[in-house]
Amino acid sequence: MTSPLAVPDPWNLVAGAYTDELLPNFEHFSREALRLAALASPARVLDVACGPGTLTLLATQAGHRVAALDFSANMIALLRGRIEAAGVASQVEAREGDGMGLPFGDASFDAAFSMFGLMFFPDRAKGFRELLRAVVPGAPVIVSSWVPFQRILLMNDAFTVLSELAPPPPGTPAFTPPLSTSADCIAEMSAAGFRDVAVHEVSFEVAVPSVAEFWAMMVRTSAPIALRKRMLGASFEALSQAVAERLRTKYGDGPQTLTTPALLTYGRR
Repeated sequence: MTSPLAVPDPWNLVAGAYTDELLPNFEHFSREALRLAALASPARVLDVACGPGTLTLLATQAGHRVAALDFSANMIALLRGRIEAAGVASQVEAREGDGMGLPFGDASFDAAFSMFGLMFFPDRAKGFRELLRAVVPGAPVIVSSWVPFQRILLMNDAFTVLSELAPPPPGTPAFTPPLSTSADCIAEMSAAGFRDVAVHEVSFEVAVPSVAEFWAMMVRTSAPIALRKRMLGASFEALSQAVAERLRTKYGDGPQTLTTPALLTYGRR
């Protein structure tokens, strides 16, 4: 079943809050991906499903030139504003596009990345093959993905309570994040033709002042919750308050710390 996150609409809904609130946290993973790639400067870098340019801007700081592509018009608009503000517009080509059909020639880049994007592609195999095609022989390619949400307890509880209070339509299959195990990551990247495939698990901690603020942040920044909010309309506010209350009952009113692990899958052409 194709993920509802495999189309631009939900990402357009959350683009502004995602950039304002989540980008500093996501930079942790992008820094680690760039470290693993160990690129000589300047390199030609491809950032697929780039969002607001979390990795793109960090790569320009290292002196690289970046082609950044995303299917969300709002994300690309935010990226263009960020590169203008940072004074690096000459180093970045930002465009809307499809990661399963990259608008670039063969062997155009010295490295390629897809940070929490390729995992949602309707055809992940095609996405991997396109990354392979776009880089020079020997180039590193790094794809990041989330571990199962069950390992992030507060986040898992939030989605569980939401589903209990507002069940999805009958027959909707349970959603398991794609590429959520090392075995899956290695199998899919290797099948696309990559060599030396390895998975690196990376974690960082996020502190939130309370579960109420954590849930409010999820409402503002989470694409699947944004879709549910739009579907439910005016009734979502009462549902949201009920979710927050259930979480507060379990976790209390004090600050919380979330450990958020992700997988960085590395391969070379």
